Amino acid sequence: MGITGLLYTKEIYSNVNEKSYAFEKFFWHRNVSFLASYYNLFKDKNLSLDFSEQGEILLMDFACDDFRIGHLCYDRIIENIQSGKMAKSLPMYTRPQKLGVFAVEMLASEKNQTIDWESAGIPIDPFYQRFCQEALYNENHDVVAQWLIALCDRHVEWSALFDWDENEQSATGYEIDMEILLAWPFEYQAVKNFRAKHGLTTPIIDHPLLKTPMAIEHRPDMVGWKQNRPAIYDQMIEDLITINTELQVIHKLF
Repeated sequence: MGITGLLYTKEIYSNVNEKSYAFEKFFWHRNVSFLASYYNLFKDKNLSLDFSEQGEILLMDFACDDFRIGHLCYDRIIENIQSGKMAKSLPMYTRPQKLGVFAVEMLASEKNQTIDWESAGIPIDPFYQRFCQEALYNENHDVVAQWLIALCDRHVEWSALFDWDENEQSATGYEIDMEILLAWPFEYQAVKNFRAKHGLTTPIIDHPLLKTPMAIEHRPDMVGWKQNRPAIYDQMIEDLITINTELQVIHKLF
């Protein structure tokens, strides 16, 4: 579904006002694939989405001020981490994990829970854990701003600009590889929306990433898309529910 993400990005950069629902289609596919992964749709012992991709999806949702999938799947995510299933899904010789750690630490903080990543066999980049510990709820804007600048710097550093380059893959640490996310300060917006949910304001920082055309509020119109989407999507949903009735939750979400 990368092509729909690219289409949406092109619309933003071209300042197109006509509604194509490209973003809504992308948003739907990414989140339904996330749900299918955690509701054991294919009864597979392995997760169909790697941890970094899960992080991309969750943080993209947070950047859209949508925390429903994260809350719905939280217990399943933690179970997969603690059971070692998540570690087994990581690529061999993987680099320390970033985006998945960031998203899960944010969700865990709401429950005052801590994740023992070492015991779970998941190597992590400590920056993202420390961000949640030291900046996520911090009321000092000067402190938060410095953390946010570092967060955006890391976005630039770890974006996979050349998907054909074997050295720029999620397994080598370049976890931002969805084209739609490359110029989108989604981590900053995820933090901003998370803090707002907890009654905290977030400083505006001076960073090149916040000056791109993608540095706007992204709010998918899922109601409008549901009314205009091709009928095949309704059939797809019913087929998924037939396989696993728990996926009836898709009707409530989208």
